Amino acid sequence: MPVRTAADDAAHSVFDAWREVGWWDRVRRLPASATDKIEQLLTGIVRAAVDDPYPVHSADDVMDLLERDGRPPAFGGALLLAIVARSRRMLRFGGRAVPVAVIAKFGTDLVTSFRLGAYELELLASLVVHRLRDAGLPVDPLTVQRVTVNAYVRPGREHGIADKNVGVPPALAAMWAGRILAVEPARGRLRKAATLVESLDLRATPSA
Repeated sequence: MPVRTAADDAAHSVFDAWREVGWWDRVRRLPASATDKIEQLLTGIVRAAVDDPYPVHSADDVMDLLERDGRPPAFGGALLLAIVARSRRMLRFGGRAVPVAVIAKFGTDLVTSFRLGAYELELLASLVVHRLRDAGLPVDPLTVQRVTVNAYVRPGREHGIADKNVGVPPALAAMWAGRILAVEPARGRLRKAATLVESLDLRATPSA
């Protein structure tokens, strides 16, 4: 529940920020308040994974739990366009006229997507924790966060997996909003990230 609450807070903060600055500038202009909420979410996810990790010891375990318990956002780009076409009432959103129904639906589904994203990251962080423990290595929360987030954001890049996370909050916000519009292949990304974590030689990974 603390992770879900943090995910909800982050989603609301990002939605409010985009409403203020405008949808089209959302990635570049994510304000400090929204960035802080996402950083708090990441801290909570890692803490939960270290204290009580999910029973995931392979990429297959991660995907099995996601398929069993994960809940995708409620709609994609096609339904969004249908809502736009049918809606009559309009509001100004980032300097543009946007149907009220779209704004309300997007805000609701952004929360859903952030919750799902938090669950994906907690599954991945749990896999990192188990791999560190199986290797007899210390479970340092900062290392867990860096490996988890780097694998999730850049699942095709093994080099620098334990480097400091840079530009993560805007990237996560864009990814989790993107899947609402059916442009972000979330499950494929998580599969690649979990496979990368499973293949890592963590003994060769520098600690934070």
